[in-house]
This record gives sequence, C-alpha cells and structure tokens, in this order.
Amino acid sequence: MNTTTKPFGYNTHRESDRKKMLKKLGMSSIADLFKQIPSEVIIKRKLNLPDPLPEWQLEAQLRSLAEKNSTVLDYDSYLGGGAYQHHIPAVCDAVVGRSEFLTAYTPYQPEMSQGLLQALFEFQKMMAAILGLPAVNSSVYDGATALAESATMLCRANNNKKILMAENVLIEWQEVINTYTQGRGIELIKIQHNLKTGQIDIDELENCLKKGSAAGFLVQSPNVFGVIEDIKHIAEVCHQYKTLLSVSSNPIALGKFEAPGKLGADIVSCETQPLGIPLNAGGPYLGSIATRKKFEKYLPGRIVGQTTDIKGKRAFVLIKESREQHVAREQATSNICTNQALLAVRAAVFLASLGEEGFKKFAEINYIKAHYLAKQITKISGVRLLKTSDFFNEFLVALPINPEKFFMKMKKKKIFPGIYRNIKSKHTLLIAVTEVKSKEQLDYMANAFNKCLTKNN
Repeated sequence: MNTTTKPFGYNTHRESDRKKMLKKLGMSSIADLFKQIPSEVIIKRKLNLPDPLPEWQLEAQLRSLAEKNSTVLDYDSYLGGGAYQHHIPAVCDAVVGRSEFLTAYTPYQPEMSQGLLQALFEFQKMMAAILGLPAVNSSVYDGATALAESATMLCRANNNKKILMAENVLIEWQEVINTYTQGRGIELIKIQHNLKTGQIDIDELENCLKKGSAAGFLVQSPNVFGVIEDIKHIAEVCHQYKTLLSVSSNPIALGKFEAPGKLGADIVSCETQPLGIPLNAGGPYLGSIATRKKFEKYLPGRIVGQTTDIKGKRAFVLIKESREQHVAREQATSNICTNQALLAVRAAVFLASLGEEGFKKFAEINYIKAHYLAKQITKISGVRLLKTSDFFNEFLVALPINPEKFFMKMKKKKIFPGIYRNIKSKHTLLIAVTEVKSKEQLDYMANAFNKCLTKNN
C-alpha cells in the first residue's frame, strides 16, 4: 500500500462549470465577483490551513480535539449568566426530531405548512401567558437581540430617540444593545443600581426622567446579579413621565413571580433557552418578544394568526412577516430577516409537557434549591451575599480570595462553581442553581467550596 498517496480532495465545481457560470454573469474571472470589496481588506496570501484529510481521519482528529473540552456532562456546573442547564424532557427531541419539523423552513405558502404554523401559534399563545402581554412574535435570534429590538420598538412607538438602560443588564447583552442603537443614532443613557440591594436605583431613574423625556427604559429581571426587580414600581415611575417600559426576564422565573406585562411593562422579552433548548455551546438560542396590541405593528419577525378556511375549519396564517424588511434598510421596522422556528417548536413542546401547574412547580424547585445552596455557602467564613434583594435561581457572592484561583481549585474537584463577575467588587462569583441539582450535589458543592477557600487546599 502506498501511504504517501495524496489525500482525497473534494470540489463542488469543475473548471468548465466555473467558466460557464462566469460567462453567464458576464465576468472573466472569479475575482470579478469581489470587485466591490475594498482591496485593502482582501487577504492576498494563501490561507494557513492544513492539508485535506480523508473523512475518517478528519473525524478522528475532530473527536480528539473535542475530548479536550470540559463540559457540563463531565463537571458539576453552576454556570449561568444567561444560559442554564435545565432538564429537557425526552418528548422534546422525539417531537422536534420528526422530519416535518426538522426539515421545515419559512412557510411562504402557509396553506402548505399548517402543522408548523399551528406549532408556532401555540408557542405564541403560551409565551403570551408567561410574559403577560397579548401580542407575541414567533421569535427572533436570542434574548439579547430581543431586548435590543425592543429598544428600537420603544423609539418608534414614542417618536423619541433617547433610551434609558439599567446598568445591571447582563454585560454581554449591553454590548448587543450598544451595537443596535449606535447605528440608528439612538442616545443610550445608563441608570445606576443600588449597591446594597442590587436593584435599579429608582430615585436616579426618576431624577433622569425629570430632566427630559425618554422613549423608554430597558431593565432586566432577574438582572446580572440574579436579583428580582420591583417592576410594578418602575412601571409606575416610567408611565408618570410618559416613558415606556421594556423588561427582559428569565421565562422560568415567571412560573413563580408575576409576569412583567401584568405589572405594567409595555414590552416583555426573554431568552427562551431555558425552555427545552440545550446549552449548545452558546447557541443557537431563541428570543421572544411580547407587547401590547397597540404596539404590535412595531414587532420584528413573524406573527402567526388563527382563522377559518372556506369550509369553516380552523386554519393558521402568517398575519405578519418581515423577511423582506432588509430591502427597506433604515426604514424597516427591524432587520431581523428570519426566525428560530425549530427552537420555538421545542419551547412549545417543553411547555406543553409540563403544563401550567408543572411549570410553576419547575420554577419553585429552582428557587428553593438556589436559596438552599446560598444559605449553605454563606455559612462559610468570608463568604457573603453581595445583594440583599430576593433572587430567583442565581446569586452573587463575595469571596475572601481571588475568584480565578478559587475557580481553578474547584475545577480540580470537577466543579464549575460559577461565573467570575468583576462588577464594582473584585472578588465576586455568580452562582446558578437549577432543578437538576440534587441535595447531595448541593451539599458536596458547599463542602468543596469551603475546602477550596482554605490556604492548604
């Protein structure tokens, strides 16, 4: 056997195919396709890529690289910060894995896509109940883009280009919001939080509103500290000054706490990943936005409606779709050009499998287990809760040692203890607890926590 044979290659087009296509386009070379790209940003050298490999060797190489990763399947994880390890009922994979859902795409011909449209309609209906507002889209990319989209909705609804934003919104999400607003000429003003409670400083919010009108206020609850905000009070202050309120929430938390829409929020959005969507190493995820009927016209994405066909049977139609909005450019309601339909179906299956009472119990278990661990950990010398307000399933603690060193110690015990947050305090750790943790795991975590804080461990 000749082991020096050149590895197999794969090319989709022959040279003759390329020539035919170029001739049809009226071009003489492939370089003509890229004439609009400035020459200074074009790489003029060969890419630094390895030689091609046979498929079986490539699979082995990728497998060996993947085995170097540490995952929540190998470690006891208390990571959160916007993405959470929840139990996913087997029915989610069973239903969503069916070919009619898995291979379905945008239903341009609704009459041919009744099953998918009904699933999206049910998703909207369930999310309306959870978020507390009647008009819900059938998704945007993720929670961060959902909150950012709500900022542009507020500006259009209130004909004002000034947005106030709580500084205790997830830091990574703030970057997305900055990207969305700066290109649209939107002025973004941050409102500080109370260092003791972790909640937004409502007095500062009111003082800012007294100085001049704003289109709206963006707030998150639970926020970056895991703390629950006083949405009702915030809504009252905002509306007193004719400012709209947009709230981003963890949907699981709304199984225990009142829906923001029922507390006065004008827009409620969420990252829907906790509803039956795997961590997926960071995505794809699912953003959902709900609003009042009078602001429905500003919603990005699609809305599925219910009607009857000519025979009087129940039927589903797209009553709004904005895929072609990229043509309108800056005049578009949004530049979201697709949705996360498959993940919306997953969320709908997840919620249907739990039912209303099961969903409430699911949330309650998260809350109880998080508070149990917080109580055990704060018994340890030098560890204390940094914020006094109530939290859902995530909390911030102060550590007596550098959190990065502590993290490495805990990793040796096969534990991801949380996320290091450098927020106006150097030694802090954000710890998330979900229903998947047993009491034994929580006790082991607290014991390991204690040992790793001592100098001899």
